[in-house]
Amino acid sequence: RRRSRSHFGSSGGSARARACACARVCARALAHACVCVERAPELMAAVASTAVPVEVGGGDHARRIHNCDQRAPFIELEHPALPCKLSVEQRGATDPGFVQGTSSCLWPVATHFARLLCDRPELVRGLQVLELGAGIGLVGAAAAALGARRVVLTDCDGAIPLLERNRARLADDGVANVEVVCVNWGDASHHEDALSSGWGAARGGYDVILISDCIVGGFDTDRLWQSCHALLSKRASAQLIMAYEFREEWETVGMFIHSASEAGLDCTHAPISEDDDDDDSDMFLYTFRWRDAATLPPT
Repeated sequence: RRRSRSHFGSSGGSARARACACARVCARALAHACVCVERAPELMAAVASTAVPVEVGGGDHARRIHNCDQRAPFIELEHPALPCKLSVEQRGATDPGFVQGTSSCLWPVATHFARLLCDRPELVRGLQVLELGAGIGLVGAAAAALGARRVVLTDCDGAIPLLERNRARLADDGVANVEVVCVNWGDASHHEDALSSGWGAARGGYDVILISDCIVGGFDTDRLWQSCHALLSKRASAQLIMAYEFREEWETVGMFIHSASEAGLDCTHAPISEDDDDDDSDMFLYTFRWRDAATLPPT
């Protein structure tokens, strides 16, 4: 399971060097079994009929993937940094409320990402935050509860009803700084909606964009990048923070990083888990920042 940590680090170097690095890493990566693919049948298992919420990190081991329960109708997150327990609804693949083409259940990276924000609340506190491809909205919910000025949860049309229900649940628990907006990746009219909607319109772009497990081979990654570029503030302090789980190939995330580099963003990365003997060592956190603030347009 050990692999090089040098894949697509900071964005310096020539395009040829990056391409060579990509080829080397892809060759190594193909030699490894992909945990997510191996466990795909489990991910599609029937949703349990119980209505008992399951806390992230607890529950029956047999029901869990990467310590993540996708069968319970509700997911709860607790952390000392949070002012209250967060509870969000999820719908697994065979649940009557599941909508094809959406991510309506918890995926493992989101758990780690939400806990990382709890450990580092300064990443979002007091800032305007947008989550792309929010799914059930756990990561954005954590950002809101940790003191973000405003959090906008976005996803495709079919995912909006679930996100709206979770926004209402959060508001009932006192986390009222959350909005929901439909953003189909790459849609300029939806970008405008996200920039102008609600009580805290981010006309100059968002201080922080969060992405959790949205990089998948052959899954509109170019459109995802278009939305990132359109919605991220051009202020020097702006950050795009992306959690990613390795699935067989590095090429797709490599192309995303290349697009960001061409647009003027530098990338750094680190494993979310440092334990190479843990399945979670396939999970990485990428942080993008503007390379040269002096060349950014005025906001």
